[in-house]
Amino acid sequence: MKNFQFLFVLLFALNFITTSCKKTVTVVKTVTDTVAVSSKDTTFAMDVSGWDLYSHNTLSLVSSNATTYFNTSEGIKFFAQGIRKGARLQTKSEVGFKNKTIYYKWKANNGGQFVAFVLQLKYDPTTYDATVPPIQGADFSNFSFLNPVNGSFVIQNDVWYYTRIKPVSGTDNFIVTTCINNYDNKGGTPILTSLVPVYTKSGYISLRLGDNFSATAYAVLGECKIAGE
Repeated sequence: MKNFQFLFVLLFALNFITTSCKKTVTVVKTVTDTVAVSSKDTTFAMDVSGWDLYSHNTLSLVSSNATTYFNTSEGIKFFAQGIRKGARLQTKSEVGFKNKTIYYKWKANNGGQFVAFVLQLKYDPTTYDATVPPIQGADFSNFSFLNPVNGSFVIQNDVWYYTRIKPVSGTDNFIVTTCINNYDNKGGTPILTSLVPVYTKSGYISLRLGDNFSATAYAVLGECKIAGE
């Protein structure tokens, strides 16, 4: 009987030690190199029927009208939704761009006040426009008017800019080159070049303006396409 009691106590003690020494493991989700949508050459029509506008503040869709976004002879024009209330224009559907180059032709106007302007890839339209956590999106280039903020590049009102986002073979990196006059591979003059890692090769091609101190700030997307090199 005593031996049985000793064995019971020993087993209880071993179980207590084992249970007490267990580690709590926190699993952190990261963006993986997945391709949810096939990649193909695409020239997007500059028509609001193929694009959505989201409020930066409420994350809600905004209907097309003369104060939100609409078609012009130059492209799709979209406005801020109030002072410090930005907007994001994005493709209506998710697109793939693995081993493809993305082209943007765009211009903006600050309405006389500071405005931030970003070319981006959006992963989930229902999340705020930030890159932390990275699943929310990836910023290709950051621009601003009047003065630089957080490394942004200062641009001018109503000047056409041409941004080409080219993959670096064998890596997850993209070379982002913005020019005036034309794209860098078409004789344009480069004003900004950066290297940006993008791990998920599909999403919504987007551009946004925000942190605007003028309610009349706007941008125009004149061209957008995905093409092989």
